[in-house]
Amino acid sequence: MSNQEQKTPQGLKEQRARRQRVNRIKTGILLFVVIWMVVCMSLNIFLLVRMDSLEDQVSILTDKMIQGTQIPAEDKKTPPSGTDGDFFPINKEETTGQDSDETSSASDEETNDQAGGENPGRKDVRACVAVEDNLREEGEPMNVYLTFDDGPSENTSDILEILRKHNVKATFFVTGKEGEEAGAWYRAIVADGHTLGMHSYSHRYSTIYESVDAFKSDFTKLHDYLMDVTGVDSKFYRFPGGSSNQVSNTDVGEFIDFLGEEGMTYYDWNVVCGDATSQIYTADELVENVMTDVVKYRNSVVLMHDAAEKDTTVEALEILLRKLEELGAQILPITEDAPVIHHSIS
Repeated sequence: MSNQEQKTPQGLKEQRARRQRVNRIKTGILLFVVIWMVVCMSLNIFLLVRMDSLEDQVSILTDKMIQGTQIPAEDKKTPPSGTDGDFFPINKEETTGQDSDETSSASDEETNDQAGGENPGRKDVRACVAVEDNLREEGEPMNVYLTFDDGPSENTSDILEILRKHNVKATFFVTGKEGEEAGAWYRAIVADGHTLGMHSYSHRYSTIYESVDAFKSDFTKLHDYLMDVTGVDSKFYRFPGGSSNQVSNTDVGEFIDFLGEEGMTYYDWNVVCGDATSQIYTADELVENVMTDVVKYRNSVVLMHDAAEKDTTVEALEILLRKLEELGAQILPITEDAPVIHHSIS
């Protein structure tokens, strides 16, 4: 087309039309790229959220699997009634008696040898009450240590209110929950005089038990967080799944050694209410599970859970406290002087 033709009205009109078509194509391409980027980013965010949710579900399912299957072979014939197998008996041959001078001395010497000599900051973290020394004769007193794992949660306030009503103290093995509301729950636990224990920051088995370094990182994160939020230097730890869990990629003994170096005491349990098993119990059944077994021991460490979906546990707590009080049981928080209960570790 000649310059003269381009200057005609018809030529100018066609030129503008071509530019408009080109601009529309460019705009379309740009919009496509922007929309594609937004879709990809949204998909990535969705997948990350789903992955986070799935990891939480895996941890919960692993808890249930561990608590439902890890009964030593010698005890499978006579599991405690009403517990759906959610119980970890202590192997007599593999526990040490905390109140046995001879055993404690041997353990102290072994611990010092492993630590390279005298180490005031390290404790015999494996020392615990031997099961035969904890069996209760009829008429003997009962000490009951109620422990709540996995909190704080939306049910924490109700649990605290019930404990306050009965003027008893308990132990909360908490995880890492952030935000002002969670911070208020942590502080309320401490303000009411309950023991604040540690139950890992993330409660994700794949993360916590990946290696010793991963365990240390998770431990330190929770310890420092609780110190910052509440001012409490927590000295008590409970392993997710218990110390006898079989899902760790690393020897649990290495984690236990680390806790000893940190001056920590770890606690398992010898009585469960059953609120973390695959079987759904009523409040009365949860209470029956506990009452069936607390009468067997001088010192019972009871496993319960503080989680948003554990409304039945909250309902059972009121009934349980009344029944324990009727039996004359002492309901106590875990302290430095409390007897230590461990599972046997293969």
